[in-house]
Amino acid sequence: MKKQGIAWKALLRAGGLSVLLLTSCDLFDDDKNDHSNQPETGTVKDIDGNEYQTVKLWEHMWMTENLRTTRYRDGTPITNGLNAEDWATANEGAYTIYPHQEMEGINSDEEMVNAYGLLYNWEAINDARGLCPAGWRIPECDEWSDLREFVEDFVDKEPQVGGVGNALKAARQVDHPWGGEHNTDVHPRWNANIHHYGWDEFGFSAYASGFRTNSGMFQDLGDVGVWWSTTQQSATDVHVRRIWSWENFMVRTPAGKRSGLSVRCIRDAR
Repeated sequence: MKKQGIAWKALLRAGGLSVLLLTSCDLFDDDKNDHSNQPETGTVKDIDGNEYQTVKLWEHMWMTENLRTTRYRDGTPITNGLNAEDWATANEGAYTIYPHQEMEGINSDEEMVNAYGLLYNWEAINDARGLCPAGWRIPECDEWSDLREFVEDFVDKEPQVGGVGNALKAARQVDHPWGGEHNTDVHPRWNANIHHYGWDEFGFSAYASGFRTNSGMFQDLGDVGVWWSTTQQSATDVHVRRIWSWENFMVRTPAGKRSGLSVRCIRDAR
């Protein structure tokens, strides 16, 4: 449980300590300070033929893009096109596309999916037919914790200077202080924030892809990214990971199973 004091100080400032104390998932694992592995990248394709860039982060290979598959690994189509009422009551796996009409600069569903990926409900995450390519899986809560600690070993621990969230965010943002290609309003990108910006230290390239609520509403594209884990907190909630444009944290929070969230797939590094 090294660095626990620093992490808890940051979480106190984020108002997240009460959530963490109520959950059983480990914040950190021991012996994550051996970073002798050289960076390793690659690609993987899903059942639809979409190709994703990948990067090795400690003992896992991670997709550096959000999942976009419309079919399970066995080729079965995933339900889609649900309106708010049907989404809120669905008892089967489903995916959804954030409405491009709600975001200036994106003119079609295809552009939205290419920029930010698809959003999936829990039933799709939990389906035995699998969302991820063969040999890949959706991370457990503790595997997200592995990533968090791996990154934390490299970044400044002061919350207002560095931070895991900023290190994992893509370095594309409205009014990004680096200028050039980093300062952009072209999607995919983060919305402007005067205090926090991504520097993508590890090639994870997290974007604020927004989410769909339990009631079927869409929220926060450009400001919030939320990714599923496979670890349930309760009969109705799941542990997820969340990054905000206005904070430098990557925080574990609960999300309802009827939410529509992003997916990153992983596999064990060889």
